[in-house]
Order: sequence, then structure tokens, then C-alpha cells
Amino acid sequence: MNRREVMIGASALAMSTGLSVRLGHTATEFRYAHFSPTSDPNHVTSESFAEKLNNATGGEYTAKIFPGAQLGGEIDVVEGILLGTVDISIPSAASIANWVPEMNVLNMPFIFRDWDHYTAVSQGEVFDRIVEYAAAKNIRVLGMLTSGARHIMTREPLDSFADLQGRKIRTVQNPVHVATFNAFGANATAIAYPELYSSLQTGLVEGGDAANTNYFTEKFYEVAPHWAQVSWLFYSNFMIMREDKYQALPAEAQSALNTAGRETGAEHFTRYRASDGEMLDKLIAEGVTVKYPDRAPFQEAAKRVYGEFLKSDAEKELLELIINS
Repeated sequence: MNRREVMIGASALAMSTGLSVRLGHTATEFRYAHFSPTSDPNHVTSESFAEKLNNATGGEYTAKIFPGAQLGGEIDVVEGILLGTVDISIPSAASIANWVPEMNVLNMPFIFRDWDHYTAVSQGEVFDRIVEYAAAKNIRVLGMLTSGARHIMTREPLDSFADLQGRKIRTVQNPVHVATFNAFGANATAIAYPELYSSLQTGLVEGGDAANTNYFTEKFYEVAPHWAQVSWLFYSNFMIMREDKYQALPAEAQSALNTAGRETGAEHFTRYRASDGEMLDKLIAEGVTVKYPDRAPFQEAAKRVYGEFLKSDAEKELLELIINS
């Protein structure tokens, strides 16, 4: 084989794997996408992952971070990972569930008792089960992250469950989220995350849900200043890449990716939990109207969502495992 044939073969390999391989070097650069501003814990976690991966592999594997939805919204990047245009990202379980239906268990309303319960689940057998389910759909889970406890933001006051009735509320592009807010009595509208601020600003929707942290960092309070602390969901994200690309890597690289993913995921839970507490104080200082409506009517209305979506034995077993954790 001559030099030209070697070069052509190497270029074809780079294209087929979707990785940015620099010819003549062993270094491989992963395209790592996320959707948050650089002030958000998601970016800090992404930088930590890149640093751990670089250190563990002596610079042979690195990650170039594209923040702020530069490579698209959550659905876009999952599609990009499967197509090979994105290498690693941290989309929500709500988005990934469009490919891995078992992840819808994590989208069920009020499934986690509190932060301690949620954290324990993220580091135990539930995580291992999720890895298995995702691998079967050509998605490799490297770590579990969180975007915190979800509350409801609105343009007009929301003092009680009754106040939500008939309001047009933006949800994540996931049928469980849509069904949950419809069960709450709202008119649920699925809109991509990068479009949420403008949709609130123009009145296309009257509200949405978020955690204290991204409600503050994305400045949603500027266009939806009423903040109802409901904690209807602890929002899960997963660090993912394509399974067949992961399997094609050397064992040392797989180990480095897994270790970096698990470690940064655990750190992220601690970081986001602290951030959510700090950001609530900042929101109050910004003049946001914070209310604590009775959660019981929300919990009662949400019960029907479980039976509507959890059909398979795997989903029911995962639900039981979470509840008993």
C-alpha cells in the first residue's frame, strides 16, 4: 500500500467514526456539545470531564466543548450522535427517551422523594440498568447528571393548582412531560429549549418549568417573574456517546471515558444541589415572586401518567427499583 492509499484510508476511518483524528498523531478530539451558558454548572462539569479525560489518557483523547446549543438543541444532538456529527453530549433523559423508552421512568412526576434519594439512585443499580437499556439502542451512557428539581415559571401569578388550569405551558419535547402538564390542567406545548426565552417573551406560551439554577442563569425570570416551587420532577441528564464508536475504542480509552463520566456525574450532583439553593436566594434578590403552592393536587393529578406510559416489564421493574431504593 502506497502513502496516498494510507492517507485515504485514514481519512475514511476518521469520517466513519465521526471523530476528529489528526493524521500523523495519536490524539483524538471528541466534539462535546451542551446547551447551557458558560455560567451554568453544566459547563463547569463539561470542563471537568474534558480535563479528566485528557489527564487520564496523557492527551491522546481530548474533548472540545461547544456550549450554548451551538450544535443544536437536545433532540438535535442525540440525532447528531447517532449520525456521527456530534461525539459526546449531556441531553436529558426526557430527550433520550425518544430512543430509549426505559428512560421515561425517570421522567415520571414525583418519583423521587428528595435530593438524598435521587442521588443514591443515580449511583446504584438503576444507573447500571440504564446503561444496558441504552446500549441496546446504540447509545453509550458514560455518566448521570442532573438539572435539579423542576418548578413552574409563569408570566402571571401562580398561587395554586387551580391557577394553572388552561394556561399554555412549554414542556420538554417528550410525551411524558406533555402528558404530565396536561394532567395538571395546563395546555402543554412542546418547544425546544433554545426557543423558550423568546416564546415566553412574545407570549407564545404563558409559562414553563425549570430548576432554580437555569431559571436564573438563562434569565427566564425577566420574562416569567412568577416562580412556583413545586418540585414535580428531579430532572436527569446523561453523558452519552454512540455505542458502536465506544466499542471501537481501545480498552484504555473506554475505561478513561467511563471513569471521567462517572466521577464528573457524581461531582455534578453535588454542584447542582448547592447551586439550586444559592440561586433561589439570588432570584429573590432579583425581585422574583416565589410561591409554595400545595403540592397534593399536583401529585394526585399526576397519578394517571404512570399507567399511561409504563407498559413494559423493564419499565415497571425499573420503577419498582427506584421506589424501593
